[in-house]
Amino acid sequence: MGVGPLAALAVSLATGIAVGPRTAIAGVFNLPRFVHPGDFAIGLEPELMLTGGTGLGANIKYTHGLNDLLNLQAHVGIGSPPRGAKVGATLVLDFFPDIDKQPGLGIGVQSQWQQLAGVAQLEFTAIPYIHKSLITGATEVDPYFAFPFGLSLRSDTLYQVRTQLAVGALFKTSEHFRFGVELGVAVANTDTYFSGGVTYYR
Repeated sequence: MGVGPLAALAVSLATGIAVGPRTAIAGVFNLPRFVHPGDFAIGLEPELMLTGGTGLGANIKYTHGLNDLLNLQAHVGIGSPPRGAKVGATLVLDFFPDIDKQPGLGIGVQSQWQQLAGVAQLEFTAIPYIHKSLITGATEVDPYFAFPFGLSLRSDTLYQVRTQLAVGALFKTSEHFRFGVELGVAVANTDTYFSGGVTYYR
């Protein structure tokens, strides 16, 4: 007797094997860099997808400081086929600020809609991260590590469990600008990618 669709789905979810096409979680990029209440940041993040059909994409991200604990980030993006448009928002909770010898710890809670191979999907992702700003003279580097994980709801399947690893750094070039680089490594139902970009802070 063959394995039924529900049994196949249960096995897939338990093992992390893809039920459908891979999908990229929106990059961490500048999430760990906290924006103070009333200030904002605008970032441009080009990206190169290395799996699931190599391709290019780009994201524009606007971050607003809500209070001493919360940032809100909205983003829009586009990618070369099979990827399409995406739009989403992330609430960032900066639990422990990056001060003195203490690293910064936080989590982003993200909701995103995107198209992949002509199929629309809604994604819900948690993005826990750790970072630590390193200052040497006039040079400031802010390396970070993140572990995005979550679910995607597709119109052609029930849902997918998705996980990814991301490592990157932000480099301060002036009082208002920082450049970033990031590598995202696929774990389950996601893409491996390389991205970079620039963010203006006010």
